[in-house]
Amino acid sequence: MRRLQGSILYLLIHLTILFNIERLDFDGKNVINLETAVYGLTIIAVIMILSIQGLRILPQPILISFWAFVYFTVKLILLSKRPLLGDFYTYVTFTELGLFLIAVFLAQRLALSIEEFEQSAKKFAFASASTIKRLQEAQEEIQAEIYRSRRFHRSLSVLVLEKESSKLPTGIGEAIQDAERSLMEHYISAMMIREISAQLRQTDILLEHDKKDRLIIVSPDTDDAGAKAFIHRLRSLVQSELFSINFGAATFPDHALTFEQLLEHAELNLQQQLDSRISVDTQLDSPKKVQVR
Repeated sequence: MRRLQGSILYLLIHLTILFNIERLDFDGKNVINLETAVYGLTIIAVIMILSIQGLRILPQPILISFWAFVYFTVKLILLSKRPLLGDFYTYVTFTELGLFLIAVFLAQRLALSIEEFEQSAKKFAFASASTIKRLQEAQEEIQAEIYRSRRFHRSLSVLVLEKESSKLPTGIGEAIQDAERSLMEHYISAMMIREISAQLRQTDILLEHDKKDRLIIVSPDTDDAGAKAFIHRLRSLVQSELFSINFGAATFPDHALTFEQLLEHAELNLQQQLDSRISVDTQLDSPKKVQVR
């Protein structure tokens, strides 16, 4: 994260200097007078490097040489009225070229930092997604467990877990805080899945819910009392300063007979618990009225 922050900061500082360098007047004379086209060329180069992957992954010497060639081409074709070299023009040309190529270098550094950050975020996302199946992908497995429970008159519980993230730690500026928050959310989700998976039996099925921050556990041979004991055990074992877990449960055949109904009942149970907790918190936060006699 510090590398990404530094890359953004260095490029912004350099562009600020570039676009204000002509304000540096000595003895009332404008010593540095860059061509207007150089400013436009710098913006084009920065945007292209940041947006085109083929440019950002070029070896640095090749990238610098390419944009130096573009600079001299523009100077010779579009700005042929001003000489490239000779007296004061030599100083101006090398100043323009140096500032332009530094912007190219910093733009490539920022682009590579962003790409590295995106790859890290994808790794966290794929880690959480690859560990468990999605609900749609496990329909046959779920229906097989429902059929087995009906045939052998066994209980089956469905638990819905909802992650509640604590205040996420942030250590950088507001410009990339959203990106850092997204990465932390992926990390917390992967952590929660690992913690939950470590407490499951081999017969339990952990699934990814369609709704964000929710998971589903299908627990065969678990009645209502077993589900409550399971939830209590998870609450005591899965502890983290970064998140807490809320639970809702439903049991076959006590609460419903199909998986869809069990899931709906478990989500309703979860929502009731959340509403009840919010109501209690509101009452605790509200000021008490003191009756004056």
